[in-house]
Amino acid sequence: MDFVHQGRVVDYSLYWYRLPDIPDFLVCTKCHANEIESTQLASQFEKIKRLDNESSSCSFWRPRVKEIMWPQAVRTGNMDAMRLFMKKRGSVKPCKGANPTAATEGITWYGMSNSEIDGFATCEACYEDRIVGTPFESKFSPHRQQPANETWSCDVALLYISRAVVKMAQQNDWAGFVAGATRRLSLPKCEGREVRPNSCTWYTPRGKIDNMQACEACYMDRVALTRFEREFGVYEMKTDFDSWMQSLGQYWTCKLHETNLPLVWAMENAIEQRDWCVFSSSAEVACRLPPCTANGIIRGNWWTIQGGCDNFDICETCYTSILRTSGVGHFFEPAKRNLEATLICDFCVSSPRFKQYIRMYAKSVDQGVFSYYLDYVRTFASVPVCPVLKTVEKTHWWGYPGALFCHDCYLSFVINTKLGSSVPIKEGFDERPQICQIWSSRMRTMWLQACDAGAPGSPESDAKVNEFTEFANERLKIYTQTIPQMDFIRGMKQIKMQAAMNQGLVSVMYQGMDSLLSISGATDGNLHGNSQLGWHDTTQGVQSAQAYQNMQAGFANANRADEWMQLFQLEQIWKQVE
Repeated sequence: MDFVHQGRVVDYSLYWYRLPDIPDFLVCTKCHANEIESTQLASQFEKIKRLDNESSSCSFWRPRVKEIMWPQAVRTGNMDAMRLFMKKRGSVKPCKGANPTAATEGITWYGMSNSEIDGFATCEACYEDRIVGTPFESKFSPHRQQPANETWSCDVALLYISRAVVKMAQQNDWAGFVAGATRRLSLPKCEGREVRPNSCTWYTPRGKIDNMQACEACYMDRVALTRFEREFGVYEMKTDFDSWMQSLGQYWTCKLHETNLPLVWAMENAIEQRDWCVFSSSAEVACRLPPCTANGIIRGNWWTIQGGCDNFDICETCYTSILRTSGVGHFFEPAKRNLEATLICDFCVSSPRFKQYIRMYAKSVDQGVFSYYLDYVRTFASVPVCPVLKTVEKTHWWGYPGALFCHDCYLSFVINTKLGSSVPIKEGFDERPQICQIWSSRMRTMWLQACDAGAPGSPESDAKVNEFTEFANERLKIYTQTIPQMDFIRGMKQIKMQAAMNQGLVSVMYQGMDSLLSISGATDGNLHGNSQLGWHDTTQGVQSAQAYQNMQAGFANANRADEWMQLFQLEQIWKQVE
């Protein structure tokens, strides 16, 4: 059964349900099966299939619909109120999340009527979805007008607050919501980096799992107010001297930060399946292994798809926490890899094809046909990712002279179009540096126009193809005049910035030496320097001043206005054909 979880937007073909007179309010097949199918109102919904490249998302999961309006409609047999909301909701601007939003976005904001939390703001979308129709509705009122020079963010978009406003409204616990939201908003943002253990409040599982800890912010967002909140407790930091000394060299990382995809995924699956063991068994494995990062893993255990695939590798952490907890572990098998080789997991967000793999994984799960994902992996695992603006030499190309397509773009886009099989160059080898010409949306649009011009080989089609190749050749000329020069300027700026930073470090080092010699009285009694560098007790002080001036000059040279202007001009030239 295909389904889309909580408003995730998809652009591939799926079956949906909707009311015929409100076509944009879609219901995924899971929500329909769980909530609608067995009711007397099911006959009012029609089943449709959305095509590829049509953005779609489920709207039924919204708390106001699922928890309030739909139960009322089922009890009364009347959907009039729900229909009004469905129609109104389509005109509400979507929530921008916790990202700062400018007044020009035109978002309508609501705040607390009595200002229990100063500055608390919720966008209209979250207000309509989570607050209206609950006992908390009377606690909110339209916010003051957003000034043009201010950026606001939706506080209800924070995971904890979005969950708390629904759950505590059901209990009519306004004081509890205010206290929880105040606490969450007071916490610093978790960066997922190594920090000192005493830098924040930590939560750990009550059933001991070594090296498993979550900062308070991530605990509130991922665990609090879920069925597993009692499985965690506040970690009591020992305060005796020996423990304090031991902690000086320790650093902790939050295991529930959004960048730790395996454990975040395992936690969501555990909550969905209502089984704590789903998470705890995954955490026991993940927390004793090296993290799945862009640095790769050496001497690890690896999995690949059933039947084997030499260029597709899943680390033990991702296999245990993502694939096995999602119920698809049986589609994978252990893989033998070179123990001394450093491999990057293909489920790591830094892997070259992560976005494509994760999209196809979601599509296969949504459509209920996992072989789609396996076939995709077999096809693309050995194909280099499109180089975009980078040149590639000694490789195979498809397309036309001056309008070449890389293997990735040919397989993922061109081959599925009308003219895909009729390109004159197929797997042509070229030792010279070349660029792919079909990765940008503009070039793909022109290609599709050529495909739609007529049957392959017809005068209309040939004319459009010639227009496409001529533009591609002109684009290639402009590329050679702009992109390499832009890369060179940026590279030189980076080198200059690094050199200036090094001079800053040298200055600090010599300044420390100067201070140490001065304090200890180990100077020669003479002043050193000149009118430009100043006068110092030691030669180290002079060297510090010189390095400091070098740093300032280096930063100024790295940020020359004429070079920024040159970059801007070159970029504008390239954008005309990009």
